[in-house]
Order: sequence, then structure tokens, then C-alpha cells
Amino acid sequence: MRTQMKKVAECAEVLPGFALKARAEHEPEGAYQIMMASHIQDGAPYRYAVEHELRMTLTGSPEKYRVKNGDVLFVSRGVRNCAAVIASVPEKTIASATFYVLRPNTNIDPAYLAWCLNQQPAQTQIAQIRTGAGTPIVQRHALGDVQIPVPDMQSQHRIAELGALQAEEIKLRKRLLVAAESHQRLLGQKIMAELGR
Repeated sequence: MRTQMKKVAECAEVLPGFALKARAEHEPEGAYQIMMASHIQDGAPYRYAVEHELRMTLTGSPEKYRVKNGDVLFVSRGVRNCAAVIASVPEKTIASATFYVLRPNTNIDPAYLAWCLNQQPAQTQIAQIRTGAGTPIVQRHALGDVQIPVPDMQSQHRIAELGALQAEEIKLRKRLLVAAESHQRLLGQKIMAELGR
């Protein structure tokens, strides 16, 4: 597998998210769906779910901040700087300023780009460019300079598919752990209640 090292900016356009002028509060009649960092799960593609509904009426020119399937969202603020490829969003969805929107070029698989940015070598580079003490931030131009390995497209697809399967396995394991803990708790309560009779 031939791999070249490339800057993120050589693989994708790095766009800012939309700066909200007020605290994000749901407006049922709002024209735009707003994406927040809490909607993103580490390593998993983003799929819109009803519980993510956060509609707002926006002023200014929010249209240029619209995201679409195949874009990659990168959490730029805080210390949890993960990336997620967008698998599905409503038509008028805006990424908040918490994100940078990476719009991949034709030479990179969006799911591979997200996977790659979540791996330790890229995360180490990202930790080194994070600035600020209160709420750290990754500057947009600095993210564009992060170096990532870019293999041929077929290899990118395979790696992205394996990454998605691994993320799904982790999610299933977490659900199984929660179910097992719940079962143990209920069993313990039942046994203690029977002993107390």
C-alpha cells in the first residue's frame, strides 16, 4: 500500500462553523437544525436522530455554513478534538462554531479522513497545536497543517469500513455492559428483598 503524507488542507477545505449570537435554545418553528458537539460520538459517523433536534431562526448569512452528507465535522474547542463524517442530516443543518467543517477533495474518502484524525498520531499533533488555557482551541490554519497518511482510495475505503465496524462494536459493548449492570442490580435487589422477608 503506497502512502503519501499530506496536510489536512491538501485533502479538504477547512471551513468555520457558524457563531451563534445567543445561547442555543430550541425554537420548534426555527428554519435551521443546529449541530452541537454533544451530538457527536467518538469514532462513529453522525446520523441525525430526533433527540438531536435543535432548531433555531438565524440572522446573517447562515447558508454558507450548511453541512451535507460526506462533510467531516471536527470539534475544535476543548480537549476532545474528535472528527465525525456526516452520514445523514436534515437539509438545512448548520454546524455551530464548536466545529470546523472539512469538505474533502476527491482524493480522500470522508470516512477515512475522520478515522485518520481520530487516530493517535493525528491526535498527538492536534494536542501540540491546541492553544488557550480556559477553553483550549485548535486554530483553523493549524489544523490545516496537520499531516496525515493518505493511501490509495481502495485502501482508504477498507480502513474506513474497518473503523466503522470497530466503532459499532464499541457501541454494542457499551450497551451490553449497561444491560449487564442493570441486570446485576435488579438481581441483587430481588435477592435482598427475598432475604428480608
